[in-house]
Amino acid sequence: FPLGAMIAVTGVSGSGKSSLIHDILSNTLARRLHRARTTAAAHDDIEGIEQIDKIINVDQEPIGNSPSSNPATYTGVFDLMRQLFAQLPESKVRGYQPARFSFNKKGGRCEACEGNGQKKIEMHFLPDVWVECDVCHGSRYNPETLAVRYQGKSIADVLNMRVSEALELFGNIPKIRAVLQTLADVGLDYLHLGQPAPTLSGGEAQRVKLAAELARPTTGRTLYLLDEPTTGLHFDDIRKLLDVLNRLVDLGNTVIVVEHNLDVIKTADWVIDLGPEAGEKGGQVVAYGPPEEVAKKARNGISHTARFLADVLTAGPYEVRPRFDPTATNKPHDGDLALEDVGRDTALPWEADGEGWHTRDRITSKGRPCRWDGEILPWLIDEIRKYGAFGETNWKHRTIVEVPAVNKSHGWFLHAMTGFEWVLKLVFRVGRNTFKESELERRLGLQPLDEIPGCQEYNRARRVEVANRKGPWQEVAILAYRQNELETPAFRSFLKESAASFQANLKRMQTKPEDLMPWKVNGERWHLSDKGFPPGRKVRWDRSLLSRLIKIVREVEPDIEIAWDARDAILLYVPGISRSWARFRTKDETGLDCRFLGKPGQLNLSRIESIGTEQHLDSERNDGEVMQLVFWNESHVPVAKLKELLAEHLRGFREMNSAIGPGSK
Repeated sequence: FPLGAMIAVTGVSGSGKSSLIHDILSNTLARRLHRARTTAAAHDDIEGIEQIDKIINVDQEPIGNSPSSNPATYTGVFDLMRQLFAQLPESKVRGYQPARFSFNKKGGRCEACEGNGQKKIEMHFLPDVWVECDVCHGSRYNPETLAVRYQGKSIADVLNMRVSEALELFGNIPKIRAVLQTLADVGLDYLHLGQPAPTLSGGEAQRVKLAAELARPTTGRTLYLLDEPTTGLHFDDIRKLLDVLNRLVDLGNTVIVVEHNLDVIKTADWVIDLGPEAGEKGGQVVAYGPPEEVAKKARNGISHTARFLADVLTAGPYEVRPRFDPTATNKPHDGDLALEDVGRDTALPWEADGEGWHTRDRITSKGRPCRWDGEILPWLIDEIRKYGAFGETNWKHRTIVEVPAVNKSHGWFLHAMTGFEWVLKLVFRVGRNTFKESELERRLGLQPLDEIPGCQEYNRARRVEVANRKGPWQEVAILAYRQNELETPAFRSFLKESAASFQANLKRMQTKPEDLMPWKVNGERWHLSDKGFPPGRKVRWDRSLLSRLIKIVREVEPDIEIAWDARDAILLYVPGISRSWARFRTKDETGLDCRFLGKPGQLNLSRIESIGTEQHLDSERNDGEVMQLVFWNESHVPVAKLKELLAEHLRGFREMNSAIGPGSK
C-alpha cells in the first residue's frame, strides 16, 4: 500500500478484500495506534506503521441512534453555532451560555419532550409512535431561548435549515462556513442540519462522517478506510465523493477503498486486485499497480478486474484532475467576521452604565430579575473607603463588582457577586486565619434567609462562610438581602478589621515575599522539595525523578533554560525560541507530568508507548502537538530511548518555530 495515494482494493466477491482491509489492516493499526481492543487476523507483520498517525474507518453505520444526534452535532458545527448565539447581546444580557442553546441539556430545551421535539407514545400491540410535541411544536426549545435571534433566525430555525440555506446565513463566519461547505462538497447540501440521525441512509451517514473528517485539522498522516462507498449513489454523487476522497489524498493522507465500481477504480492512484476467484481459490494478489498497469494483465486471464478495467480505460475519456489547494479554500472572503467578534461591537448594559446595571437594571445569570436590595452596593463601597485606600471600583462585569487594591496587580479586596436572584454574595479577601466562621457568624447575627419575610430563598445555607485559600489569603463570604441588615456596628467593625488585614497582607508580600511565595525566591529548591503538594494526599512518584529527567534533558540540549518561578510547574526553553518547549508539573501527587510542544504529526503513539506510565498525544491545539509523558519511578525511564525521542522531538520543535519565525509565541 503506497502512502499518500488513493488505493482501490478490488476482486470478485469472497476473494478476501474485507479480510485484508478490516480483519488485518484495520484491527492491527487500531490496536497499535489507538490501543483499541481489537483482534487481528493471522498475518506476519505490517511495516511502515511509524508513518501513520491514526486510522479512521469511514463506514455506513448510523452516526447515532437517537433523534438528538444529527449532522450538525456530528460535524461539530452546532457547537460553533451555539457559541455564536451565546455571544449575541440579547444572550449576554440574559446570561445565556452556549449550553443554553443545547437541546440535550436542561435550561434552554423544552422539558415536555426533553429537547426531542417529539413525544413517544407507547403502543401495547403496535410499534411505538412519535408525535410532535404539543408544547414546543417541534422546535425543541422553550420560548425564552427562542427569543434570541441571529439575523431574524432562532436556534430552532437554524436546525430546520438545509445546509445550502445555512451557508447563506453564516457565509461570512469562516469557522462555520468551512464546516458547512464540506457538507455541501460531499453532496449533502439538501440535508437539514437537524435531521435525526436514524433517518439518514447509510450513504448519507458515510458522507457526513467524511465531511466531519474534512472539517478537522489534519496532519497529513491519516489512513482512511472505506468499504464500497459508492453503493446506491447517483453518478453525480459519485463524482462529488471522488473529489472529496482525492482532497484527503492531496492533504497528504492515504485513502483505501474496497470497491467494485469501475468509475472509482479507474481514477485510483494504485489498484490491488485479489483473487483469482472466491473462497479457497482467492486470497492472493493477482495484480497491483496504477490502473493502466493492472489493465495490461487482462491478457493473462488471471485478473477479472484487469479485463473489465482495460475496456473502461480504452473507452476513456481522460482528464487531468486539479489538485486541491487548501490555501485557496481558506482564503478570506469580503465581509468575513471572526466568530469571536460576533456581538463584540455592541456595548452591553454593564459596559455602558455598570453602576446602573448592578444597582438598578439587575438581571440574574439565568435571566430573571434580582430581588435583593440594590442600594446595598453603593452604601457598602462608600463604607469600605472610610477604612483605607483602594483602587477604582470596577462595575464593568456582568455579575461581579470589584474593589481592587490601589495597585491592581496586587489583586482585589471585595468581589460582590450580583447574579443571584435573592441574595448579593459579598466575598472579602483578608489575611490567612484572620476570622473564625462560628465567631464571625455570631458577631454579625444575620437572620437565616428562610426566616426573613418576603425572601423566597428556601434553604438553610449559612450566610457567613470563612475559608483559607492557597497562599496567604482567607476569603469571607456573606450573603446580603437587605441594606438595614448590614447597617450595624458589628458589620462596620468587620469591615474595618478586614480592610486592615488586607492592607497588612499586601505590605507583607512586598517586604517578605519568601514567606508568601517561596517558589519565587527559592525556585529550584522549592520544586525539588516535598513542600507544595495537596495536603493529606500521598505522593505516588519518586521525587528524585525530577532531577533525573532534567539531567537527561540537559544531555539532549546542554543550553536548555529552565524557569523555576511558578508555584507548581517548571518551564523549559530552547535558546532563541521565546515559547516554552516543555512543561513539567512538579506538584501533582499522581505523577511527574511532562508535556512537550512539538511539530504536528511528527510522532505517533507506537513511538512513545514504552516510555513512562501514561502516554498521550494531543493534536487538537492550534500551535502544535503536545506529547504527554507521566512518570512514577526509574523503571519507567528507558534512558537511551528517551534521549533519542527527545532529540528527535526537539528537532521538530525547532523546525516548527523556524517556519513560524523567530520570537514567535
